[in-house]
Amino acid sequence: MNELEKILRADYEKWKDNEYLHEMVDGKYKAVTFGEFIEKVNYLASYLLSRGYKGKNIGIYSPNSIDWMIADVAVMNYIGIAVGLSKDWVGDNLDYAIGKCDISCLLYSKVNETHVDGVRGKYPEVEFICIEDSFAGMLEEGKKLCDGLFKLEPADEDAPVKIVFTSGSTSFPKAVMLSVKNIFSSYEALARRVPFNEHDVCYLFLPLNHTYGSIFNFLYSLVFGFNIYLTGDIKNMAQEMMLVKPTVFCAVPLVYTRFLEGAKAMNVPLKALLGGELKYAFIGGSVLPHSLRQAYIDAGINLMNAYALSETSSGFSIDYPDVTDLDSAGTLLEYVDAKVKDPDVEGYGELAIKGPNVFGGYYNDPEATKRAFDEDGYYLTGDIGKISGGIVYVRGRKDTMIVLSNGENVSSARIADKVKAADPRIASVKAFVRDGELTCNIFVKAGESTGGDWQAVIDRVNEDLSKYEKIRKFSVADVSTLIKG
Repeated sequence: MNELEKILRADYEKWKDNEYLHEMVDGKYKAVTFGEFIEKVNYLASYLLSRGYKGKNIGIYSPNSIDWMIADVAVMNYIGIAVGLSKDWVGDNLDYAIGKCDISCLLYSKVNETHVDGVRGKYPEVEFICIEDSFAGMLEEGKKLCDGLFKLEPADEDAPVKIVFTSGSTSFPKAVMLSVKNIFSSYEALARRVPFNEHDVCYLFLPLNHTYGSIFNFLYSLVFGFNIYLTGDIKNMAQEMMLVKPTVFCAVPLVYTRFLEGAKAMNVPLKALLGGELKYAFIGGSVLPHSLRQAYIDAGINLMNAYALSETSSGFSIDYPDVTDLDSAGTLLEYVDAKVKDPDVEGYGELAIKGPNVFGGYYNDPEATKRAFDEDGYYLTGDIGKISGGIVYVRGRKDTMIVLSNGENVSSARIADKVKAADPRIASVKAFVRDGELTCNIFVKAGESTGGDWQAVIDRVNEDLSKYEKIRKFSVADVSTLIKG
């Protein structure tokens, strides 16, 4: 019996009637209990098994929802591999994900139906199921088929059960395979830092297709028993948080920056704008400015910095509540074996790690998997950092990745290639972040004019990029400028 199965059984016994997940419906939060959630997990698994999906890969392409969470756990624990896709993916990213991961069935939200229709014809063997139209019926059918709770065979704890995508230096994201053992390896280290219990409330803003939101917010709630309220509308986050009064919140620097700006603009205490009851504020995803961290400390809120990657199941380092080192990227998790390869005189080198949290490899990509580890079996993060007294410090990336202020990783090579391919006049492109915005310097071939409607070129490129990849600023110059520079 794997760890997830043990946790689900214990939850059903301890907290069956306790409210658990809360989702905004028609302007009000609607709750399901732990018992209802676990029952629906079993019902959906029974349905999918009846359709012959045992051992198959099931994709989830949707904004955060309770249905997303039910599907994730049902597939992970009883069916095959749950593949979480970003709700913002369109065009070739969506096409790539379906083909790369051998997805047999895609559960998608109606808000993404147009994008699904764009790739549906290419994959006649894939069953495309609209969640809003069919999920309730699938649960009803599964309930009829279900021969009692916990009668299904759970997954092997070492087998891959979850795929998350992570941006790399290649043109497309890599498909990271995680097992139940990987996923549940970090909750004891987290518990050493914060004593979560069933009285805590988490306001879940992070997307469920990312590892931190999926594992540390959602799946670990099954361990600790805390309630989860899903963000209903990001425009109303402050109002929702004041209604929910969360004790736990995790976000990227951009979100915390906007709350700070909002508190100043409205002349209200920062704690009040965050609901008034916040005890544990986690932050990660990109470099944390000193000024932001200090402003929260001054307001009586210590942002607990976290550093990790999808390949480490979002586990590497997380601050203890009393750590106020403005440069800290977290305190190394106690159970991992981490080192710094080829450190310089200041102790900075490539961060590398071993441990039960480290992924099993990239799906259908043995060469990339081989390159990801050194000769001693340590996963090479690609990040330059140092470890001093258990505190991790991160300086930046080795490769071409750029990190936006919202925490999203974007491949500068991929963006540059997209722009270059959009117009035959272009000789070279440089993509980078300036003033927090994705920017491109475009260099045209000798003899070509730098005039013309370049905005139309960028608009065409942006149509095929996800929301967070879109180019916000650009410049156009002759290639001779690049050569001289």
